[in-house]
Amino acid sequence: MNIDQHLQRVEQAAQRWLQPDNMALKAAIDRTVAEELFTLEDIKFQIRTLKENIDSGQISEWAERAGLSDSKNSRGKKVLCLHAGNLPLVGFQDALGTILSGADYYGKLSRKDPYLLPTFLDEIQKVLNDQKVKYSTDLEQFVKLKSDKVLFAGSENSVPTVKEELARLDLVNSGTEFVIRTAKFSMAYIANEDPATITDLVEAIFRYGGQGCRSVAVVVSPIRFNSLKCHFQDYIEAFWLKNPQLKKPTEALAYQFAYNKAIDRPQAWLDHFLIQESEEFPELDFTLHWVPGDESKLKELKERFGSAVQSVYTAGEKIEGVETEFLSQAQRPPLWWKPDGVGVI
Repeated sequence: MNIDQHLQRVEQAAQRWLQPDNMALKAAIDRTVAEELFTLEDIKFQIRTLKENIDSGQISEWAERAGLSDSKNSRGKKVLCLHAGNLPLVGFQDALGTILSGADYYGKLSRKDPYLLPTFLDEIQKVLNDQKVKYSTDLEQFVKLKSDKVLFAGSENSVPTVKEELARLDLVNSGTEFVIRTAKFSMAYIANEDPATITDLVEAIFRYGGQGCRSVAVVVSPIRFNSLKCHFQDYIEAFWLKNPQLKKPTEALAYQFAYNKAIDRPQAWLDHFLIQESEEFPELDFTLHWVPGDESKLKELKERFGSAVQSVYTAGEKIEGVETEFLSQAQRPPLWWKPDGVGVI
């Protein structure tokens, strides 16, 4: 496997895929929006992020970071990717990483996002010589695959059921390696009220309607929420004016609001999102938990929440003993970011 030629072919195909005149991608976007699977704003945001990453040379850098070479690769291996569908193109990283590694890619697409990723895979197929790229929304299309590795993202509760189905269809064997990611949300530590920081925080919380493991569900801050509430709400309302489709009020949020009011818990009810001072585990969608505290409180909660936490973001502050990422990159991760701390390649 000539890794340099391989990387060049994949990079060029990815760049062609992201060109404005790609009619296949445009049709997939239009169909996704028409069927109300994702909003046009969220799809455009995701595609812009991918284009910035790819145009800046991150494909080659990712391969270098992973140590890919002519002799170190996964050529001849079969990788089954079970893609989630909670965000637009959420399966792109697994697909690209598998293809970069040289492995044969088999993708089970989510029926919640069935149109976007295939336009990339079809473009990639045109440049690969002896590397298989197959996809379907029906897992039975891969029956008796006996894959070498399975990549899967989902809830811990779903893992046993998924494994049973894979075994039933003879998609795995005793030697299959499972890479299962179950992180649920991310955290942020906010130490100041700088407008740029608050803007980044709002994006990290509300992009994609608060869905996805990189979305912030818990903020730890020495700033009390009551003193920040009005300032924070201004940014939130401005964000929602641009993204009115994200409003999804639920009975569960209304019930939680009433409960918080009964116990005098500080909160902000935004009709479609609830912010509350609470150290409880984030169970409800469209809810942000604001926790008064310092770095020691952040460490305590991160340890308590365990593997449910994907990332911890700051505005640049270093926290001893905690691996952090820049808040501004919460929804704009590099290609090589590690879901659940495990590199895809």
